[in-house]
Amino acid sequence: MKRRFLNIALSVSLIVSVAAFFFLADKAFGDELEDLIKERTTTMYLEGQKLGDLILGARARLDFLFVDDSLLRAARTSGMTPDWLKWHLGHFGDPQIRGKDLFVLRYEAYKPWDFDPFKIVVNGKNLTEEDILTKLIRISTGSLSPNTVDSLAFAVPKAKDGVYNITYESDRIEIDVKKIKREN
Repeated sequence: MKRRFLNIALSVSLIVSVAAFFFLADKAFGDELEDLIKERTTTMYLEGQKLGDLILGARARLDFLFVDDSLLRAARTSGMTPDWLKWHLGHFGDPQIRGKDLFVLRYEAYKPWDFDPFKIVVNGKNLTEEDILTKLIRISTGSLSPNTVDSLAFAVPKAKDGVYNITYESDRIEIDVKKIKREN
């Protein structure tokens, strides 16, 4: 009887230990993915005025995420990859983007906003249908109501200096991919 109790106790202990390991490993991979997403994302607030750490009066937020091998590896091993990102990571390695860099744009309207993805200019060149990898019928465009959130993937030729100047109408950001930590 004591032996049977000992076997059950050891089995339960082993199961709890394995579950704890996978829970902590999943959390660690999730934290790594979250860190990689943060360091590869540059945000543009349309028509927003910066006041300290606050952004006031913005019509929309555009988050441009630079996708590289490190982000892809972390997303594959993480059990916490957001669905919107999983969807777009499928474009990575596609022959259509050979010689180009992949970006995912996640956008949210704060006020009524007329979104046109062809108004996005990267290094002086407007995005074209060939640059946008997400099917246009799958993304929210045109007159968007507040709280509309969507995303799209696009690929642009690699910048020789690693710097991408992105504008949407009169708002502008710069993404320097050389500053992003890379794992080799």
